[in-house]
Amino acid sequence: MENFCRLLMNCGISEFEASAIAKMLLASICGGLIGAEREMKGRPAGLKTFSLVCLGATLIMITNDYIFKYVTNGTGDIVRMAAQVISGIGFLGAGSIMVTGHNQVKGLTTAAALWVTAALGITIGSGFYQGAIAGLLIIYISSFIYKYIDYRIMRGARTMRFYIESEKEEVMLHLIEYFKKHDIKVTSLQRKSENKWYSPDACATIEIYLGKRVLHQLVIDDIKKLDGVRYVEEL
Repeated sequence: MENFCRLLMNCGISEFEASAIAKMLLASICGGLIGAEREMKGRPAGLKTFSLVCLGATLIMITNDYIFKYVTNGTGDIVRMAAQVISGIGFLGAGSIMVTGHNQVKGLTTAAALWVTAALGITIGSGFYQGAIAGLLIIYISSFIYKYIDYRIMRGARTMRFYIESEKEEVMLHLIEYFKKHDIKVTSLQRKSENKWYSPDACATIEIYLGKRVLHQLVIDDIKKLDGVRYVEEL
């Protein structure tokens, strides 16, 4: 980074301006890398959003540094603007959180990623490049590792939630019989007609307690075999 700044300074740019350009470029790249992972999963906030959040946080820190050095001559609170970024990013994160038709909350991970991207931008804007790059690597690597761990844990969890549509109401009775046969406890059952693909169908969102560790896919496969089941999906 220092070599890049020297290269810019050789073009007649001041040290502060060269440092600001380097910070903004790094912030744009780091934010874009985090956003790329969310975009590949089809999330509402993607590469451009994350890049802009990181760049914006960095710009605020650069402006903060400029005011502190050249306007107030080293007086005032240098971390005040950073604190406002951390609290202010909440509105953007809240906008990415939604509740689906099956009462399923989505977007929490995206909101958290936006928040940590803003923090990454502050780190870059303050000139702590090593910390920013280390943070980016940890964020990127941990997102893939935790995704795998989460999959391993959840596929055999004792609680399970799924949505089912059937051609007739009798299928729900067969489903209850299946639960009794396998000692499965129904903890929640909601009927919502507005979620149906086909209006004459019976549909429900069901939460169950398996009692023992069973692969969820095996339960879904058994339910699909019930006569009259049109559609079933784990939530």
